[in-house]
Amino acid sequence: MYTERVVAGLGVLWRVEQPAAPAALAPGAPRDLRSTIVPADGCADFVLRGDELHVAGPSTTWMRTQLDLHGPTVGLRFAPGTAAAALRRPVADLRDVLVPAADAVDAAVAGRVAAALRAIASRSSAHATGRIAGGRGTPAGTSARVADDDRVHAIAHATAAAGPIACSSEGWARMVLRAASRAESLPVIAFRLGWSERHLHRKMLADFGYGYAALRRLRRGLRARAAMHSGAALALVAEEAGYSDQSHFTREFARLNGESPAAYLRSRQTGGRSESGDAGSGA
Repeated sequence: MYTERVVAGLGVLWRVEQPAAPAALAPGAPRDLRSTIVPADGCADFVLRGDELHVAGPSTTWMRTQLDLHGPTVGLRFAPGTAAAALRRPVADLRDVLVPAADAVDAAVAGRVAAALRAIASRSSAHATGRIAGGRGTPAGTSARVADDDRVHAIAHATAAAGPIACSSEGWARMVLRAASRAESLPVIAFRLGWSERHLHRKMLADFGYGYAALRRLRRGLRARAAMHSGAALALVAEEAGYSDQSHFTREFARLNGESPAAYLRSRQTGGRSESGDAGSGA
């Protein structure tokens, strides 16, 4: 089960918990019972799985990740373009890879982030997301959300990421995200910013970890997924999202999500996957 919620101005707190099914726990169990597909969303994350902290670099293609079958996996997803300040390695070097936190952030920072995520993981799934019986407005639910917010703000302070994240809601990064969501071309957004195309590309590599073409592809994929969730026919989804034809849509969707559009819809109907939403996309 995948749950998430936005922590205003900072990112998305998410949690994946696999039901303790005997078939999944058995040695040699099928791979799809012990792992999950994570769609590309252009974001970087801190990920706590078991007792190990990792950094997932900004994703431009899907990846399969192992589940912790004995407890939750929790993480903090940065909005696109906001993780660079938290890392001591160039964010572009971490694109589409998962590395131990010690390889990406200072040891002291990794320790503080891991401690905060462990505290979040230690509570039940319902409390961790504020979704408890009786509604989100119950005293216990409110207290749980406030406690988690405090821990997430502590993570931002520890990584010195609060400033860039706050600033990402305005300025050039916000303009670029909006332009990509409207499928504007690179020359158009570069002209609006008053920059050369080369300068914009360098800025995007430094802050996002990938270029403008990749961001447009990611935003188009998010539009397609949103339309699919609304029940639109796949042919209409392909047209309205901006794909040249159905085969282009199928190919690009699989590149971002790890399966064809039809297979993706089937797996959602059977509850067979955990996925990240686009709440942390910074749009």
